[in-house]
Amino acid sequence: MRYYFRLLISILSSLMLVAILSSCQKAMPPDIVAQVNGEAITVEEFTTELFPLVEGYQTPPTPQEKVDLKNLKKALLEQIIQKRLVLNEAHQMGITVSDDELEEAFAFIKRSYPQGRFDEVVRDEAARRRWKERLNQRLLIEKVINRVSQITSPIDEHTVRKYYKKHRSEFAVPEQVRVRQIVVKDRQEAEGLLRRIKRGDPFEELARRHSTAPEAEMGGDLGFFGRGDMPEEFDVVFSLKAGETSDIVQSPYGYHIFQIVAKRGQSASSFDEVKDQVKKMVVREEEDKIFQGWLKKVKKRASIRVNTKVLENIGFPAPRQEIRTPRQGTQTPRQGTQTPSQEIRTPSQETQKSQ
Repeated sequence: MRYYFRLLISILSSLMLVAILSSCQKAMPPDIVAQVNGEAITVEEFTTELFPLVEGYQTPPTPQEKVDLKNLKKALLEQIIQKRLVLNEAHQMGITVSDDELEEAFAFIKRSYPQGRFDEVVRDEAARRRWKERLNQRLLIEKVINRVSQITSPIDEHTVRKYYKKHRSEFAVPEQVRVRQIVVKDRQEAEGLLRRIKRGDPFEELARRHSTAPEAEMGGDLGFFGRGDMPEEFDVVFSLKAGETSDIVQSPYGYHIFQIVAKRGQSASSFDEVKDQVKKMVVREEEDKIFQGWLKKVKKRASIRVNTKVLENIGFPAPRQEIRTPRQGTQTPRQGTQTPSQEIRTPSQETQKSQ
């Protein structure tokens, strides 16, 4: 009898302890999506990151878009949590970004936009401060990644050759075209130049005299490039034959006329031709493994809480009421434009990292 009484007391004590511990884990308020080591991720912060990612969704959203939103929210929250963890580690490591480093990176981003477009996107001092804050975080994250993902053993040629053989198709040289272009600000001027080209006036000479693009002094010669290397407006050149001239093409830079100088089909690359490139890819892949292992340990010792109900209840943004003017519709940066992304960029994604 005493045994069963003691057993009952033990069970009740355990239940009371669980209840006490549960009461200590207070429910998070409805404006909090998650907590990382006690630091809140607010609904406002989360939706600020989420809503630009779903701007292209239909109104009302399709069933597939609803499924996509659910998956997107989970992935985005995981990304923000990782960012918080890495930034906390940066603080613990004493890693900082100097004013000079920040200004240099900010100037680089600004230069990647067409002339004047950056000031249209970042319209006031408050927006500029937000950009710099996000950029500062990005630079801190990159510094942490560089520090924790150092490779201790050198990569030998056998490993590089093995990678090349396994991924040989990735090193094929895609179709390329060599193009000349003329760029002017006025459509009427572009139409006049196109008529002169069709009459037989030398394209190169017209480019030198009239084009506003940097390569004008070289007769508008852009050299060879592949599909996707240039802004999407340039894709028209891949449908033309060598010697042909395009119609007028409008872009954020002005009005273009393209002339195809030569075309090259897809070709294979030998190991010797791409050896350095392959080695960099192997190094980045190895660094990525090291970083992911480090991040896993950081997450394991962290306190992470997710407000599941709040996350589930976050839906699509309300439809915008304002009418977009043609000018607003062209305020997109050119392809390759840099932004102060919140994304955790792993070593395999870092294209500018020194090897």
